[in-house]
Amino acid sequence: MEFVDILFPPRIAMGAQRKTRWRTTIVQTQSGREFSNQEWSRAQHTYDVGFAVRTATDYDAIVQHFHSVRARAMSFPLQDKLDFQCTADRGLVVNAGGSPTELSLAKKYGAGAYAYNRAITRPVVATLTVYRLRSGATTNITASTTVSATTGAVVIAGGVFLPGDVLSWSGRFLVPCRYDTDELPALIVDRRVGEGGEMLVRCDGISIVEVREGA
Repeated sequence: MEFVDILFPPRIAMGAQRKTRWRTTIVQTQSGREFSNQEWSRAQHTYDVGFAVRTATDYDAIVQHFHSVRARAMSFPLQDKLDFQCTADRGLVVNAGGSPTELSLAKKYGAGAYAYNRAITRPVVATLTVYRLRSGATTNITASTTVSATTGAVVIAGGVFLPGDVLSWSGRFLVPCRYDTDELPALIVDRRVGEGGEMLVRCDGISIVEVREGA
């Protein structure tokens, strides 16, 4: 799917209803015991932005964005107002492939053996700081690090990162998303008090879903 760098309107994103979901199959035996099958290895986030639309001005912001990305045809960045930044204690730089130099960004949720590492593929590079922990000393190595704004891949200058070092990061990130509909609903319900008052608009659901990127 083509990705276009047209940020979803942040003011509208602030009022979105957010959900985080996994996909699990539960099988119940005749004895009543249950077994679960986790079908997804990565969570997915969804947003209903219809809740944020109150006025014709709000709706126009959605209309412009909706047409720019051609409804479901293209993906785009959205700032999840409840989860758009990462601190160094939760920011991981992980091995993304067979080679020790194939690194990428992740954010940790939970702790211990059951921690979940979420791949971060759309970092806001200008906000990032990368750290190296070596022999108990933490060093800022951002100047020696290149991070891709389109994949989250991390490249560190030769000799800066050695076996045994632990890397972390902090900063902001965006969520790659797409509309989950080709139709944009709206209903005029009233007009604000006063001559020439702005029209009040209701939208019964405008669904946006996260697009999984990377491996």
